[in-house]
Amino acid sequence: MFQDRTQLPWVARISEAFPEFDFERFHLVTLPDLVRLNGHLVSRYLQDLAPIAFTTPDGKSFTWSASASGVTGSPGIGSAGTVVELSHDTFSDHINQLISATGAVQTRRASVTKGSLAHWREWEPAIRSLIDGKPIYDSAIRSSLVDLSGNPLALDKCFVADDSVQDMAHYLRTMGYLHINAVFSAGEIAVLHTEVVRCMEQSVPGDPRSWWSLNSKGEELVTRINHCERFSDAIGAFAHDPRLAHYAGLAAPFLRVCDDRLDGPMVFIKHPDVVEGKGDLWWHIDDGIGGSPVMNPLIQAGIQLDHASAANGQILFMAGSHRCNKRPYAWGEQGDLPVVALETEPGDLTIHFGDTMHSTPPPTSSDAGRRVLYYKFAQPKTFAWVPAGCHYNDALYAVDEQGHAATRAAGY
Repeated sequence: MFQDRTQLPWVARISEAFPEFDFERFHLVTLPDLVRLNGHLVSRYLQDLAPIAFTTPDGKSFTWSASASGVTGSPGIGSAGTVVELSHDTFSDHINQLISATGAVQTRRASVTKGSLAHWREWEPAIRSLIDGKPIYDSAIRSSLVDLSGNPLALDKCFVADDSVQDMAHYLRTMGYLHINAVFSAGEIAVLHTEVVRCMEQSVPGDPRSWWSLNSKGEELVTRINHCERFSDAIGAFAHDPRLAHYAGLAAPFLRVCDDRLDGPMVFIKHPDVVEGKGDLWWHIDDGIGGSPVMNPLIQAGIQLDHASAANGQILFMAGSHRCNKRPYAWGEQGDLPVVALETEPGDLTIHFGDTMHSTPPPTSSDAGRRVLYYKFAQPKTFAWVPAGCHYNDALYAVDEQGHAATRAAGY
């Protein structure tokens, strides 16, 4: 039933670069050690979660249960609310954060034989926290959202180009996003806007490098175009504008623009009345199907081509979430978390970490049509592992015994 990893040689090299966790030894030796080290990070979070079991095709199984110390791993399936069947390789890749629960199921590398994927996803931040020692995101993050003097930071602060670079870097690294006003001129935005329209006119349904949605009239709408340089030399060349590199570089050292991989220059297009497809994105992170240690820190630099508001479609962030592991959220579940909806103008630039939780809800206006041109930045390790023309998501291809293949992330 399961295919371990893929037939892509560069994908195998990624997996081979990470430690291989033996399924039994991990549960009997490694997991207790991790609980002693990091169990305090997950005990409160897990107290109301039902147990989950992992089982392999050769009959080995362990159940994870909440405990006062964090987690206990017991042989067998027991009373687990959810049972996940997966191969030894997939379990090891999951522990290494090379594949998420969602990615494993979507690519048929794992099967939920009892319970639900949603339950596994609720367990996922605890699994990650045990491994990497990061806390699980909650409202306590507010106490860390402070400036260099210890004063609370405004969630919607907008900087200008001549503000302190130190302050901007601190804000970005603390909050996970940054908004700079009027980085690009009206003339530059007009050119880019025209080029984006050209890309939209040349994109067709079925293009594996674009996303399409449907409105209530049954009309097909292009909502995202990857590798816009296919259609526009100007957009391709703009990847190397020094302003993009400058502001993206505030996030982390040694960043390089992903002009030829990881989707290349990409435009995201909001439409009203989308009823099917990914025109409106729920709360997510950009490594939601796996690959965090390969891609992160992944930086998204967004050139705002239109006004952004609730009416025209805007991006929302959970402040500080890039520094934590996150449970899945649906719209309206944010509670007292520090959530901000950014209002931007044409020519503004936004920078955010790919693993900052973000969302783009449906626009409220019937004539919405906001467009944002994104350029990704990553460190040398990402370029060493992911070849030109490829995305880490290619690593999640899998074909089952019936010949069914998972599509790219763009098709999920």
